[in-house]
Amino acid sequence: MTSSSMDVEALLKKLDAERDAYFATQQQLYTLLANNGATSNTSRPAPSVVPPSPRPNNHRVNQLSVSDLDNLTGSDGVSSVAKTSFVSGEDEDASDDDEALYVQDPLEKTTFDGEQLRSHLKGNDWNDHSRAILKSLFTKTGRLKHENLFAAGEVPNEEGAHYSLYQVFDVGNDGTPLPLHTNTRAFKKMPKDQALWHLIKDINADPARLRQAVGRITILREPSPLAFAAIHLTMNKLFDMDEIFKHLVQQGTTKAYMKRAYDEDSRKRKSFVFSFEFFTIIGDDCHPMSWQESDKSRERHQGHIAISRCSSIVALALVGSPIRKLKNAARRAKTQYGYVYSPWSPWHVLNIECYPDWKSNTGSHDSTKHYVNGPEAFLNTLLVEYKDAQKRFDEICKRIGKLITPPAEFMFNGELRDKLLFEDKEFTYSRRYFWSFQTLGTMNQSIRAMVDAYEDTFTDAVWTGHHYTLWPLTDDNSSRNAYWRKRMASLRKDFDTEIGRLKDLMHDNDILRKEITNLRDNLFSGTSVLESRKSVEQTEITVQQGQNIKLLTLVNMFFLPLTFVTSVFGMTNMSIEPSFWRFGVVMACVCVPFFLLIGSMNTNRGMRFWREHVHRSLTYMWSWVTWWRGEPKMKQGDSNESDENLNTRPPNGRSPSASQGIVERTNQFNTTPTNSSFEALKITRRTISFDQPSSTNIVSNQIPPPKIVNGKELEGRMKTGVPPTSIIDRQAPTSTPPEPARITPKNSTPTDPEKARLKEAGQEKSNGLGIWRRFKASRRTEPRSECDV
Repeated sequence: MTSSSMDVEALLKKLDAERDAYFATQQQLYTLLANNGATSNTSRPAPSVVPPSPRPNNHRVNQLSVSDLDNLTGSDGVSSVAKTSFVSGEDEDASDDDEALYVQDPLEKTTFDGEQLRSHLKGNDWNDHSRAILKSLFTKTGRLKHENLFAAGEVPNEEGAHYSLYQVFDVGNDGTPLPLHTNTRAFKKMPKDQALWHLIKDINADPARLRQAVGRITILREPSPLAFAAIHLTMNKLFDMDEIFKHLVQQGTTKAYMKRAYDEDSRKRKSFVFSFEFFTIIGDDCHPMSWQESDKSRERHQGHIAISRCSSIVALALVGSPIRKLKNAARRAKTQYGYVYSPWSPWHVLNIECYPDWKSNTGSHDSTKHYVNGPEAFLNTLLVEYKDAQKRFDEICKRIGKLITPPAEFMFNGELRDKLLFEDKEFTYSRRYFWSFQTLGTMNQSIRAMVDAYEDTFTDAVWTGHHYTLWPLTDDNSSRNAYWRKRMASLRKDFDTEIGRLKDLMHDNDILRKEITNLRDNLFSGTSVLESRKSVEQTEITVQQGQNIKLLTLVNMFFLPLTFVTSVFGMTNMSIEPSFWRFGVVMACVCVPFFLLIGSMNTNRGMRFWREHVHRSLTYMWSWVTWWRGEPKMKQGDSNESDENLNTRPPNGRSPSASQGIVERTNQFNTTPTNSSFEALKITRRTISFDQPSSTNIVSNQIPPPKIVNGKELEGRMKTGVPPTSIIDRQAPTSTPPEPARITPKNSTPTDPEKARLKEAGQEKSNGLGIWRRFKASRRTEPRSECDV
């Protein structure tokens, strides 16, 4: 038992060695035939040479078909390999079950030429985003001005031409991606744009090549404008290239355009687009496109991190016919029906990457991988984009962490500690912390958009093939669908791993932002303490300067009276007799009071003393002046009214009573009477008060309460000659006798309660007016002749 197992293991090792030797020999033959085909001058066309496919990792036995063996025929037409399998010895019909697991329908034949490309550039209706990408082609020195679009050498002002990278793979019915961009001698001599054009302009155009492509993978990294134009021409029937160019140019977030089965455009119904947007550090000798958001600073000082916006597109197009027609149940739908395409249709995968760096993964597709259909190739390309994004985000995070983290030597270097703790005049660390904090926040938003786009699009229904519109599987029991679900489960694990890494990166960015916040707070605290200390020093200097100015002022004050006296005695009209006693007396009379006044006012106590006494003196002087000039003339709108209306003004903050309102409205119609009977009428003045609600206002003995007479009745009385005694009429006395009125006797001063009442009503505005009113009340001897109401 043991010997038999050892023999089997030895045979397997020998078989692997023979297989490797065979593939090495076949690769040499492929290179030799390609070189002979390029240099042959015979009329026979060069044979289409396709490199062989190594055995996949899942140990599925690869079979070479008759067409592949015929393609490896030399110039003499002799086949070098038999039609049977070189490994198992079985007939090639035995591999039908394995090939049935892959897409079998070939892509449609397409061919383009250079004149079509030139006409497409001139005649296509380019939108704004496409013109932003292709604008260098339409300049005076652009490619369109040349006879040959693919001129050798670089064209001035052409973007991304020196570090562009193009890869094209044709996938056969065995799922193996065969590279068409092999570094042959002919391709090495061609410009990159011309090599790309030769790779993408034809699909299944060679009828002698029996191994037709069922799928194609096209990858463009930092393409030039001419490469953009070429891919627009060749892929515009499969994808909405204007929309793809818009996603590349327009600033936004990562989004998935995967569920468009009801779209009006048939290209969008059968295409699935994933638009990425994130950031990268600009590489050496790399320059972002003119339409990309990037760091425009040319001078990069130490610690500067030049970041550019990245954008990429991963798109899948299923070329076959739809397998299902759907009814659109939306109420405001523009189309009534939608269409679903089978994942086993012929397919195209397009990947455009605009990254101004050298970090692109060039080994994402090779002949060791096998894709059962277009969605698997699309998902593998999408997975590579997530890995590239995670790699670029991680590098930015590390560079920012290195930028803000203090070096280890700061523990031993005091100058470095002060430099980190206190801000300099250029605000270096404030700018650095602000930029780092905001950049990490923007990165987290971009990462969150990528995670959300994946989780919202690829649900459990998609991974199991039960989604209504996205790659549904019609037969769950078929071996091909079962194999497809198995491959999808493996891909899902890889995606979950990458999404977990992106979430961990977001968490690391949050931690780093907290560290930046702590460093910024420490910087602000240290700088605030330093500024406070500087403020104290400036305050001390200001106080010292104030003392100096005060001393200088005192010196000037000392010489000011001396200067005054000497200037007076220095006049030409003064006596010139040699007698100085007058000068001495004047000097003493002027200088001594002046010095005493200045000395007393130089202290707070002396200043308060002079302020109080000057204010009191001015108050008494104003009272005397007002008494000497008589009753002051009231200004219009002044709150100090005449002496008769003191008792009728309501207290401050209160509305007038009914009686006070009657008096005020009556005074508005009071006019000087012209009838002689009005002059004969004399009513003794009495002080009327409305303060007490139970009191009765009277003018003479037992006068009934007043009644308002309107304007028409007053005018009628004056026309008939009836002399009204007032602008108010009197009513008949009521049965209840009124209370006696409070009458203020003559030649009496206001009592303390009345003085308090007047003060509450706001009548006493100043001491001078109060003294004046008391003086007028004491000297009043005769009553007034007018009515006070």
